[in-house]
Amino acid sequence: MSLRAIRILMDNRADAAALAFEHGWSAWLDLGPDGAWLWDTGQTGLFLENAEAMGIDPLAATGVALSHGHHDHAGGLPALLERGFAGPVVGHPGLLAVRYSRRGPSSFRSIGMGDGRLKDCPFDFAPTPDVRELAPGLAFVAGIDRRPGAFTATANLFCDTAGLVADTVPDDACLVAATARGPLVLLGCCHAGLGNTLCHVRRRLGLASVDTVVGGLHLAGAPDDALEEAVSALHESGVRRLFAGHCTGDAALSALRRNFAGETIATGSGLLIET
Repeated sequence: MSLRAIRILMDNRADAAALAFEHGWSAWLDLGPDGAWLWDTGQTGLFLENAEAMGIDPLAATGVALSHGHHDHAGGLPALLERGFAGPVVGHPGLLAVRYSRRGPSSFRSIGMGDGRLKDCPFDFAPTPDVRELAPGLAFVAGIDRRPGAFTATANLFCDTAGLVADTVPDDACLVAATARGPLVLLGCCHAGLGNTLCHVRRRLGLASVDTVVGGLHLAGAPDDALEEAVSALHESGVRRLFAGHCTGDAALSALRRNFAGETIATGSGLLIET
């Protein structure tokens, strides 16, 4: 088996008082003799400080895989590159698109990586529209199918400042790892939807079930029917462990603990997940 452990480098809350937190997500994947991979880079360079406090050297990663191009997942990439990271950066071809978050009727904030923040940071980009093996037992999965009637675009995200072109986050991706317990799916924000993601992963990789899901479920402020759909998706895929954080939301986390038959654990900066 490839994946030994996951260490959360950045999340919306911290598991230890000495660690930083922000609206962002980053995780370190320990693959033992097969090296290590970095999954997302948080919103700023704070994940680097957390990594140092945990005794982890991000520059030693074989590569970086990015779940999508929003700033809370890829915003720390410039800081990593400025430190001297020279490995591959794996992501969907749409990762570097321009995108905006609408804050008011005519107020838009850039949240994409295509706004020039990387212009002085050349890097080895490995565009991956579908599936790429990162290491034995570890795959990057993009191009997640959005089933008819099973996808709703996130409100107030756009690809223009006129609010005419919705950002459906086509670059949304996940990682799938083989573990001693069974397949593990590592999410970013899960903009494609949990049900769509798990269904796509199982179909694309030929998996009968998924044992563990880790990451943001994008359920903060979600209506009851969306929460019910998420629980159904977990049960349908045979998930036994859920480590939820970042954009999941406290209310959704409480609902998952009540209704999901498996184990539900809140993530935070510093959490160690042994596989």
